[in-house]
Amino acid sequence: MKTDKHRRQAASWLCCCLIAVGLAAVACSSDDTLSVTEPSGTGTFTDQRDGNTYRFITLGQQDWTVENLRYDLGNRDLCRIYQSPSDEERQAYSTAYLQRFGMLYTYEAALQAVPEGWRLPTDEDWTALEQSGGYLSESFSLLYGGYYTKNTYATAANGYRFMGSWAYFWTSTKDESKVGEYYFARKKFYNEQELVRLSIEPAAYFLNVRLVRDHQ
Repeated sequence: MKTDKHRRQAASWLCCCLIAVGLAAVACSSDDTLSVTEPSGTGTFTDQRDGNTYRFITLGQQDWTVENLRYDLGNRDLCRIYQSPSDEERQAYSTAYLQRFGMLYTYEAALQAVPEGWRLPTDEDWTALEQSGGYLSESFSLLYGGYYTKNTYATAANGYRFMGSWAYFWTSTKDESKVGEYYFARKKFYNEQELVRLSIEPAAYFLNVRLVRDHQ
C-alpha cells in the first residue's frame, strides 16, 4: 500500500513531467511558426500585349504579382497550360486551368514572357521574401500549379505533375555551383510552410512565373 509520502512523490514527479512536456510543446510551436509580413499596399496593372490584368502587392521596396503569369508565347515548346490526365488521353489541349494557374514556362521562355517594367525575380529576391515571411501572407496567394517536364532520362516520362499540391516558380539566377546549365527555382507543398530552394535544368522543366519590380 502506498504511503502519503509515496503519493506526494508520485504527484510531484507527474507534475514535473507535465511541465516539461508543456515547455517542449511551446518550444516546438515557436520554432515551427514563421512570422508573416503583410503588404503595405496593393494594386493592379494590365499587360498591354494581351490585355491580361494582374493584381500585385507591395512588400518593402518591391511589388510582387500575386497571380501567375498568363502571357502565351504561342509555342508549346516554350510554354504550356496544365492539362488533366483525361485531356492528355484524348490528345486535347484545354485552356481550363489558364486563368487560375497561368502558363508553365521553360527558363528561357520565362525571360521572354516578362512584360515591360517588370522582371523575373532573382534567387536573392525569393530569399528575402522567404526571410520576411511575405510569401505566407494570404495576399500573396500562392497557387499550386504543378509543372510540366519533357525529361530526357529514360526512367522518367514526359508529362504534367502535381497541380493542386505543389507550386514551382523560376528565378533568374544561375546555379554556379553545378557543372552545366542549372537555374534556381522555388517550390512549396500546399500544407507546409517551408519554401524549398532547388536548381534544375532550364529546358527540361516548365514552371510558373511571378513578377517583381523595384521602387525607385
